[in-house]
Amino acid sequence: MSALSQAVQRFTPSARSKRIGPIGLECSLHELHLVQLEAAPTGAISLGARASLAYPEPRDELMRSPKQMRSLVQRALASDRFRGRRVVSVLPSPQTRILSVTYQVHAGQADAAALLKVMAGRLEEDLSHYVIDYLPVRAEKQVEERLAIVAVARRESVISYLEMLRKCGLETHRLDIGPAAIRRLVSVMAPRGAHDNVLAINFGRLTSYLTVVSGARLLFDQEVQFGEQKLLDEIAAALEMSVEATRDLVKRHSFGSAPGAENQALPAGAIDVSRTLQEIVKPAFMRLADEINRALIYTASETHGEAVSRVYLLGSLARWQGTDHLLNRLVKLPVETMPNPLKAFQRHAEPDTGGKAEPAPEIAVATGLALSGMVEDGRY
Repeated sequence: MSALSQAVQRFTPSARSKRIGPIGLECSLHELHLVQLEAAPTGAISLGARASLAYPEPRDELMRSPKQMRSLVQRALASDRFRGRRVVSVLPSPQTRILSVTYQVHAGQADAAALLKVMAGRLEEDLSHYVIDYLPVRAEKQVEERLAIVAVARRESVISYLEMLRKCGLETHRLDIGPAAIRRLVSVMAPRGAHDNVLAINFGRLTSYLTVVSGARLLFDQEVQFGEQKLLDEIAAALEMSVEATRDLVKRHSFGSAPGAENQALPAGAIDVSRTLQEIVKPAFMRLADEINRALIYTASETHGEAVSRVYLLGSLARWQGTDHLLNRLVKLPVETMPNPLKAFQRHAEPDTGGKAEPAPEIAVATGLALSGMVEDGRY
C-alpha cells in the first residue's frame, strides 16, 4: 500500500465510526417530509437532516407530474445535510387499507399462508391484484388464533409510487406501513426503563387510525370513520358557509382556549367562535371517544389490566388548536399533540437547549420511517 493510500485510510472514517440511516420520506396530505438519522459508535442516535416543504399544487396532481415532484424532492434534499438517496417510505394513506385480521394457524401451517387464506375471502379481486404486508400483533406460537395488522394496496398503486420515487432519483430501500413507523417512534420516545401503554391517534382527511403501543409492541390498530374533511363538512353545513371559508375560520380560531400573543387573553369574539365550533363538532368527538374507550378496554384485557398512560395526537386534526383539550375532557386521559420527536435526537455539536419539546405532529411518521434499521424492537 502506498504512503498516500495509507494516509487516506488513516483519516477516512470507518463504516463503524458512524452509521447513516435511510431517509424517512412521507408524502403527507399537504407537505413532503424527509428525516434522516445517524448513529454514533456508542449507538446514540442523532439527527442528520430534516426537511418539510409544502406542495406547490394538490398532492394528487403533483404525484402525476414526475418533473414537478423531482424538483420538490431535490429542493428538500438540498435544504439540509442529507446523505445518499436511500429512502424508507410509506404509500399515501388513500392508496392503502389497514386492517386488523384474526386468523387461525394449524399445525405445520405458515403464518403467511394462513393469513393469505383469510385475505382471499375479504378482498374483492384475486390476491394477484394486490400487494399485502402484515405485522404480527398477537402471535404466540402456542396459540392457534392470532392477530395481525395487514396493509393492502393495489399492485399498480405500489408500482406507480415506486416508479415515482425512482424518477425523483431515489433508491427505495423498503416500503413500510404507518402503524409500524408510529410504533417505532412511540417506543423510542418513552422514558428509558419505562413500559408505557400509549395510544396514538393519526388523523387523516377521511379516516383516522387508533394505534396502541405497549412498550415496544404494537398491540392494536384500528381505522375509524373520523377525519378532517367530515368535520369541515359538518361545520360548513351548520354555519351555512363554503368548505373553503370554513377551513379559513377553523385555521384562525379552532377550539383554542390558549392565550393570544404575549399571553394576552383571547378577544371575546374569538372565544365565542371557538365555543360555537366546539358545540358543532362535539357529537363527532363523542363518537371518537367511544372508539377510544373500546381501544382502552381491549388494551387492559391484553395487558392484564395495565392502563393506557397517555394519548398522542398526530396528523391533520392535531394542528387544530385545542383538539387535545377537547378530547382530554371526553376521555379523561392525558392528551397532547405529538411533541417534536426530533427533540430526542439532537444534532451532534448542537446542545440541548432544554425546555419542553414543541408539538410537531407533522414529522412523526417520517421520523418513524427514518428509525427503520436504526433501532431494534423499538429501542436503542
